[in-house]
Amino acid sequence: MVALAGLPFDQSRPLLFVAMGDESWRVRKEAVAVLAAAQPLGADAVEALIELLRASDNAGLRNSAVESLERIGAGAVEPLCAHLNDPDHDLRKFVIDILGSIGSASCLPLMVRALEDPDPNVRGAAAENLGKLGDPRALPHLLKVLDGGDVWLKFTVLDALALIGVPVPLDSLAPLLKENLLRRAGYDCLGALGDARCLPLLLQGVQEKGRNAREAAAVALMRVRGRLSAEERAPLVELPLKALKGSETVQRLVDSLKNPDQGTVDALVQLLGIIGDERATLPLLAVSQEERLRAGCLEAFRGIGAAALPELLAHFPGAPCAERARIAHLLGELGSAQGIELLLSGLADGSPELRASCAASLGRLGAPGAVRRLVELLDDCHAEVRQAALDALSRLSGSDPAEVAGLCQELSQSAHPGKRRNAALLFCGAGDGERLSLLAKDEDATVRRAAVASLARVGMPQAVGILAMALSDEEPEVRVAAAQALAETGGVEVLEPLLLALNDADPWVQTASLKGLSALGDAAALPGIKALLCKAQGPVLIAGLAALAAVGGKGELAPVTAALGNDDEEVVEAAIDILSGFGGDWIAGQFDSLIGHRHWMVRRSFVRAMARHLGQKALPFLDKALANESDPLVKGEIGALIGRLG
Repeated sequence: MVALAGLPFDQSRPLLFVAMGDESWRVRKEAVAVLAAAQPLGADAVEALIELLRASDNAGLRNSAVESLERIGAGAVEPLCAHLNDPDHDLRKFVIDILGSIGSASCLPLMVRALEDPDPNVRGAAAENLGKLGDPRALPHLLKVLDGGDVWLKFTVLDALALIGVPVPLDSLAPLLKENLLRRAGYDCLGALGDARCLPLLLQGVQEKGRNAREAAAVALMRVRGRLSAEERAPLVELPLKALKGSETVQRLVDSLKNPDQGTVDALVQLLGIIGDERATLPLLAVSQEERLRAGCLEAFRGIGAAALPELLAHFPGAPCAERARIAHLLGELGSAQGIELLLSGLADGSPELRASCAASLGRLGAPGAVRRLVELLDDCHAEVRQAALDALSRLSGSDPAEVAGLCQELSQSAHPGKRRNAALLFCGAGDGERLSLLAKDEDATVRRAAVASLARVGMPQAVGILAMALSDEEPEVRVAAAQALAETGGVEVLEPLLLALNDADPWVQTASLKGLSALGDAAALPGIKALLCKAQGPVLIAGLAALAAVGGKGELAPVTAALGNDDEEVVEAAIDILSGFGGDWIAGQFDSLIGHRHWMVRRSFVRAMARHLGQKALPFLDKALANESDPLVKGEIGALIGRLG
């Protein structure tokens, strides 16, 4: 193939055509690639490729010819159209498929005429590819086909109409729903094109006994519902669906939840939630094991409401662990006090997932008497359980403030640093800045850190002063927390403490301060940021460059551009990312140095920036980059970018 690529096309064509029909798909693929690189092709070469479509005894050759003609694109349209009257019906079908893939609207009249071709496969290809073209001018011709007797062609036309996306007269589609073979496609079409006028047909469709038609109608109904206003949904969709509660239809819809198609299950979950029939409870619980469906299932459970509780509570004891955790979560979301005892018992379960779910739900429910049980989980060996318990106790500070306040006081006076740290986190939830300010001076660094981090969220007037003092703490982790808390607090008062923190000996304190200054966006910070950049390295330099750009904007990018020559590849990558946020004016001047950079990650970041900002104008640069690239990952990235832009 390499040798053929170097020959003039007229000399290589016979051998290329042989290779296009080779037994090896790799050889065929390379041959098509060589042919694509030889473009533009002359009229005789295009005609020769079309003749290869007659190779009925060599499917590989014919497929290679199809791919090659599709790659030629607009230049192949006219010669292909000339063959739409060819005596060979297989050739006519291939020509129509290729024209549809090319997507040229100029062939529309000929494709319309092919709807009356004597060969059924050609007629079907014409209908399918008119859908691919998406041209509304095909609509009256496709509707005319729906009046005929060819059921299979009608099926294809319905799919084409859905692709074109232009509203279709309801009286053209409604009769098709009476034909068993066309119901599914008819409902699909209504889902894509229909408005409120088709809702009675779809509501009738979800009551179909035939599974395929029923499921298609359910999907279509939810699609049309999504296009209605909130005011329209209640009378036109919700109320008629709620009227189905208790009917046989609901059981059939529940049975359809076993469908492997995700889009169908999504629609059924929504629909069953609107109906609100408790028979859907356990099937929905089973479906919710897929994380993608959990939000929809939760909404459906809210639609069922309290009627779901008896089923959930009865199922809990013998359910698998993951299902028990989901039930515990649902009890909190549904606001059911009936499950409090069950949730309290779950706090002692061996599963950390269940303990966390029970803790979270007890917090949501404001469960009386739960505080002392939840505090035991603050020492749990699993972080997610400890966090759930803290969050729950913070919630309970609103519903049971006296109990939580007493607990906090007890914890804050404990000899155990971990308990005092928990007190700091709980004081945050209770908004108790006074107690936090005391814990910010605790002898243990982990307690001070928790208290300092919490101060930013209590809205205490003296918080900035306390946090500024914490910037001189002996432990770097406390100073980092203080800088982060100042950034979170915001306001003009934090500028001076954050600038002072730039002189800290610890790079992570400097980094946290720079991020805070970035968020603050005050130009008064520029001198301090620039002074630090002169001596910064690694993460501090990266944070400093980002802060400079955030505070100073486009006029302060000279140090960022200079950082493109830094020895640290992570700094260079960060500089590319920062500069990309301000456009692509810098790219041309940096091409030679960055495309030849020693580190592959820098080269990859640079080609991505070129493609993003230059679009098709980047193609010559990308071609040059591809020719010089040695890393297979970067070569693949460049090839994909060329394919997308070309």
